[in-house]
Amino acid sequence: MRFSTHYMYQRNIDSITKSIASGNNINARLAAGQTLLTPSDDPAGASQAVALQNTLAGMSQYDAARGYAQDALGQEDNSLSSIQSILTGNLSEKIIAAGNGTFSDQDRQALATELQGICSNLRDLGNSRDSNGRYIFAGYKTGSAPFKDDGSYVGGDTPLTQQVSDNIEMQVGHTGQQLFMSGTSDDLLSAIDRAVEALNKPVTSEEDRQTLNDTLDSVNITVKKNIDNIGKIQSEVGTNLQQLDSLSFSADAQKINVTARLQQAVGSDSDTQISLITQSKIAEFALTSSMTVFQAMQKISIFNFT
Repeated sequence: MRFSTHYMYQRNIDSITKSIASGNNINARLAAGQTLLTPSDDPAGASQAVALQNTLAGMSQYDAARGYAQDALGQEDNSLSSIQSILTGNLSEKIIAAGNGTFSDQDRQALATELQGICSNLRDLGNSRDSNGRYIFAGYKTGSAPFKDDGSYVGGDTPLTQQVSDNIEMQVGHTGQQLFMSGTSDDLLSAIDRAVEALNKPVTSEEDRQTLNDTLDSVNITVKKNIDNIGKIQSEVGTNLQQLDSLSFSADAQKINVTARLQQAVGSDSDTQISLITQSKIAEFALTSSMTVFQAMQKISIFNFT
């Protein structure tokens, strides 16, 4: 069978055109860093990529939520440590000592003044704010101070919670009611106020001394209960912080897996990119070969039309 000159010429032109198109296609994917440029390239892969991107977006939201939770719990833990330091700093011993016979009215009044300062410090810690200016121990009423000047609690009665994963909603704060047992018979700030009031009264008889001792004993019991209560809250905060660390570690591992699957779906993984580079070299070689053949054909006399 004999091929016409025109047929051979056109076939070589077609080969060059195809090589150029193939090279351009491969280079476009290399420039984009992925093989999936439009959904029509791979409808199934495009659908999977969208699903995986949505998964990563949801994971990023939970990352942010855990970051907020860690910040909130960390700041609460700092305030709790300061409160616990005040309560365990020989406060009970001072209250007990004030009831013995060696204290004068002036000594008791000096201690009353000291207790007023302690109560003020505790109230200020109860009104602590986070880095965004929100009150830590106000429950969901984060915009206003939870403790009034008289020590009464006016914050929310529901502690803040945060959704930190698909199936875990975590408490990320405690209310002032929980903090100082406000509104109960063991209300810490109220108990210290009772001690201050009792210490400011002159002791002129054994009956006065007994009344003072009874009041101070009651206050001391409340202080000890609050020390235990703060310790319990600190334990809860520590447990939640550990759980957040564990969730973040698991999420990071899952994110690596999902990201790898997404890269494979869109063809941006290293194996696919190496394959594209190889294909690009092959396409470049094919185009060079076609051009060489075409140039050689042009030199053959049978293709000279002059």
